[in-house]
Amino acid sequence: HGQQRLTLQGVLLWLMEDGVLTPDEGEKLGRERRLYRDQVHPLVVVADQHYKDARSGKSLTLDTLAEWLAGRVGMPYYHIDPLKIDVSSVTEVASSAYAGRFTILPVEVGADEVVVATAEPFLTEWQGELRGILRKKVRPVIASPLAISRFLVEFYNLAKSVKGAQKKGSTSVSGLSSFEQLVQLGGTNRQLDANDQHIVHIV
Repeated sequence: HGQQRLTLQGVLLWLMEDGVLTPDEGEKLGRERRLYRDQVHPLVVVADQHYKDARSGKSLTLDTLAEWLAGRVGMPYYHIDPLKIDVSSVTEVASSAYAGRFTILPVEVGADEVVVATAEPFLTEWQGELRGILRKKVRPVIASPLAISRFLVEFYNLAKSVKGAQKKGSTSVSGLSSFEQLVQLGGTNRQLDANDQHIVHIV
């Protein structure tokens, strides 16, 4: 597979092979050329159809499809919960430009391992690069492509806001999660604008 992004055709084939979509549904979707827009992840296209899993009758949401993809490619599935993530440490792993280029999002940083969410299992060039830079094991996990894109923006903006407020001499908030820091900074000196869209989302 090399450095390939997933294609809608390939994903539909897998969904039909696994019995998640019926051949009729898969082939009908495969014929709709308007859906083949470059920037849209195949799982987003499928989730937008509001199909049901042909095996269980359950709705094929984006999260369900991401979980299915993880199983299909033999990788762990990861649900991104912004309140459980130490935003300041994960945003130190890579620049927002680098993370954006590969649509990856670091989600956990340990002493000798970094967990990184991706929705492109065959785009792997970044893994070796990060291993070399961080001198740590890099463990890729599969997450919803929309969650990755959304939190990529929000986490890096949030880290910038927290850093900016700390530079202005705020009370010490180290040791707290970024979310707690944000609440505390907002409550102590109003240096953070509560209307910042990324802050509103995370709150």
